[in-house]
Amino acid sequence: MAPTILPTAGTSGDPTPLFGCTFGPHDDVNHVASVRIRGALCAVTADDHARQLDDLVDQGYTDLNVELEGLLLCTSDGLDLWDDLQHRLDDVSGHLTLTGATGVVRRVLEVVVRSDIHFCPTVVPAA
Repeated sequence: MAPTILPTAGTSGDPTPLFGCTFGPHDDVNHVASVRIRGALCAVTADDHARQLDDLVDQGYTDLNVELEGLLLCTSDGLDLWDDLQHRLDDVSGHLTLTGATGVVRRVLEVVVRSDIHFCPTVVPAA
């Protein structure tokens, strides 16, 4: 699939991507899909990401690997998306793995994983 980019104006007034989502290799035999998300995962973008990821589940993919290296911002809307998606995957014996988070996003995931909050996806630290 081609990447999806939602343009917005940057500080210079030039269009810059608010978010992007690239679908990578898919393993149709084992029902594994890889996705790379970059930009921001917030109230403005979460619904678009959720639709794209839900489409993969609807297509029969049960294990989703999401690369977060280019994700610069993840608010509670993003955390809700991950948790809701994992619960949806639970219904089909699937799993969500988040990898490569850096900077602020890595710190947010570290705090959530270590807290008393029940957060379902597997988080793999960046190398």
